[in-house]
Amino acid sequence: MKSVLRLLFFLLAAFSAQAHGFEERYDLPVPLAYVIVGACTMVLLTFVVALVFVRRPAGGAVPQATTTPFGLSLSKPAPLHPLLWLPKGLSLLLFALTLIAALYGTSDPLMNLAPTMVWIIGWIGLSFVVIALGNIWPVLDPWRSSFELLNTCAPKLGIQRGLALGWPWPTRLGLWPAAVLLLIWCALEVIYPLATSPFKLGCVLVGWTLINWAGMVCFGREVWQAHADLFAVYFSRLARTFRPCSVASKAAPTSGNIAVILAMLATVLFDGLHGGSAWLVFEGALKALIPQWLDVNGYVAGTLGLLSVWLTFLVAYLLTCQISAGTTSRAVSGTKIAHQMTPTLIPIAAAYLIAHNFSNLLIQGQTIIALLSDPLGRQWDVLGTAKFYPDISVVDAKLTWLVAVTAIVVGHVMSIWQAHRIALSWGLSTCRTALATLPLTALMMAYTAISLVVIAAPMVNDVASNG
Repeated sequence: MKSVLRLLFFLLAAFSAQAHGFEERYDLPVPLAYVIVGACTMVLLTFVVALVFVRRPAGGAVPQATTTPFGLSLSKPAPLHPLLWLPKGLSLLLFALTLIAALYGTSDPLMNLAPTMVWIIGWIGLSFVVIALGNIWPVLDPWRSSFELLNTCAPKLGIQRGLALGWPWPTRLGLWPAAVLLLIWCALEVIYPLATSPFKLGCVLVGWTLINWAGMVCFGREVWQAHADLFAVYFSRLARTFRPCSVASKAAPTSGNIAVILAMLATVLFDGLHGGSAWLVFEGALKALIPQWLDVNGYVAGTLGLLSVWLTFLVAYLLTCQISAGTTSRAVSGTKIAHQMTPTLIPIAAAYLIAHNFSNLLIQGQTIIALLSDPLGRQWDVLGTAKFYPDISVVDAKLTWLVAVTAIVVGHVMSIWQAHRIALSWGLSTCRTALATLPLTALMMAYTAISLVVIAAPMVNDVASNG
């Protein structure tokens, strides 16, 4: 059974940069260039339509949701809301099982529950759910639930004020810890083969648990999770994909928020670039500049590549906002534009996530059915599903390509539409508003073209190249 699953694993999806490719490739009915031009034209048409028909500016800041799609409060500690006991308890149980499997289960990542549960179900699958339903992570967050449980028990242990010390969060630090941690998480997923070693993955989970608890004790759970908890910050941003656009409040913008959202875009794009032909060129050029012994495993090249992609996205966005400010005769500063327009990038981040991981979730995600019966890889069959085999026919290259193109176009169209509504709140003339949003529209068109090229590379054949 192990040999069969191992072979199936490599045929379907590996925990690497090639995780989203297919053995089968889709023959495009038209050249890829036509698809790119069509997608960019759609983005440009959205810009024109918004200028003509949208007259209602974005409203004030939308408060962060404190309820689930079913109306259950997320702001109350778990013990105060009985209806949340079941999902919170189940999440804690699955987290404990995942940790045990990682530390004490088989070293074979194909037979161990931990890699699939963390990377496929917990990271990709939950991201899809958050995009569709809203931020349900506070209910499922095992670190939050465990801390709240310990905090509830603290008075019984003589700690009447609870576990939190209530240190003030450094204002200048802002969200930069979350941004850095998101880049590190991407590096662990794509550059450093953490998913191929369940034990190392388990060590990372233990380390993050200790760091998370320490942060909650020092700064309080709410403050820590709002600024430094990678997953809490990530899912809270991703949940705003379909929320109404809004302008920032009068409060000073949070430092590092732009870096976090640009990291959400850059990390997914880097995952697609890594291992492709363009990456091989970059890696070859880097090896010519540094001694080979400094980067035997490609970790240095991968890290520099990830930082380069993120910095390119960040600099391009900030420069575009400065250009937009110039078109307003500095009536609106580039800094203000950058901060207020940042939420409009979230639909693009969601689109990249869907385009890049759709097939991986549907195919590789099926293995969780068998792994739950034998989480440690000990030939168990607790649930009677250990012999379940994934159905690879549920998705093919054509469907994946159509979903990817649709997601990318829709994401950029939503971004342009929301950006125009925010620009209307600046009180500029129609002409000035058009000029202010035109540079951002050009940037969105560039993002569209780049993302389509990256997504297309491993899965489609261009008819132009086939003669």
